[in-house]
Amino acid sequence: MKFVKENENTDRYVDTVFSVVRAAKADPEGINATAGCLYNEEGKLFTYRSVYEQEKKITPIQRASYAASPAGNAGYVEAISRFVLEDKVNNHHVAMATPGGTGAIFAAMRMCLDEGDEILYPAISWGNYKVMASEMNLKVSTYDIYDLDDLFRKLDAIPSKVFLIVNSPCENPLGHSYSLEEWRRIKEKLVSLNREVVLLCDIAYIDYAGNDPKAFLELFNDIPDDLLVLIAASASKAFSYYGQRIGALIAIHNDPAFLDHFLNLSSRLARATWSNLSNAAMLNITEVLEHHNEEYREELMQAKEMLKKRTDLFIRQAEECGLKLYRFSDGFFVTIEMEDNETRDIFHQKLIEHHIYTIKVNRGIRVALCSLSLETVDGLAGKIKELM
Repeated sequence: MKFVKENENTDRYVDTVFSVVRAAKADPEGINATAGCLYNEEGKLFTYRSVYEQEKKITPIQRASYAASPAGNAGYVEAISRFVLEDKVNNHHVAMATPGGTGAIFAAMRMCLDEGDEILYPAISWGNYKVMASEMNLKVSTYDIYDLDDLFRKLDAIPSKVFLIVNSPCENPLGHSYSLEEWRRIKEKLVSLNREVVLLCDIAYIDYAGNDPKAFLELFNDIPDDLLVLIAASASKAFSYYGQRIGALIAIHNDPAFLDHFLNLSSRLARATWSNLSNAAMLNITEVLEHHNEEYREELMQAKEMLKKRTDLFIRQAEECGLKLYRFSDGFFVTIEMEDNETRDIFHQKLIEHHIYTIKVNRGIRVALCSLSLETVDGLAGKIKELM
């Protein structure tokens, strides 16, 4: 094809998520279990008062101004790094601001991989990993998120540089979270490879996980020089700030000289790609984290409790009616297990015909309980099972 690069992917791109979302919004009778956003019990997008009350104080000049740097305002980068890492990481680290968690993952791939390199990610996962890999002409392979032995075999099969994506806790779409012991085994395996390894931890939904979801970060205080740990964080999810597109990519490594080099590459990439991020959004999140953190944490606990009631109810009723789900730990979504993608497609269409809107994933159907009220969740598993 003329005018575009020869190795461009020319397949017709159809965003299956947003097309179903549009259909759901147009159906007055529809149960919209498509959105990857948290909604309140009144069916409105959940927003944090501590976030949006502070946003009102940002002046028009601050909103109109460019950010201080393509890689983010220094105050935001420092505040979001403390928020993400808490007191877990004392190893050397640097960070850049990104357009959401998506921008962080894109930046990691773009800086660390050449065309033809390979990435390894979960077989049932967020579809954008594959889209980004295709755009960068990368090879892809997948592993079973529930089977560490499968992951380890796949790692052994990669001939050179390893680029591993782990989406935990609250994996999209399965809601799976690795235990600290499983994280320890993953780290030990990566160390044993004795070659260049990039571990990309996609923690977009971590703030909605239970227990101590950031405990695994302490494992990265003791890593070999050939292991680079990257953390892709999403302020979009953590602060219900989806449209503002704010996140961060944090790099952890033993060598501060390398991290300085990495930060320089980050700044260049940011300037050449998105050029500048929302100054107002960064100022606002910085203000919340520095001066209204306690208020935010209280609201976050309320949001987590609201979400847990929905997931607990749906899973209990699914068990009672025999609706088979993939194993779930935490998060926005549960996924119905499908034998194959042909069966999935037929059943997904049947759900739409009965005004139940969900998202297709590999060998499964994702149900966004984050977007449904408890009243809507009640009995939904039984309705879906009947349609089967």
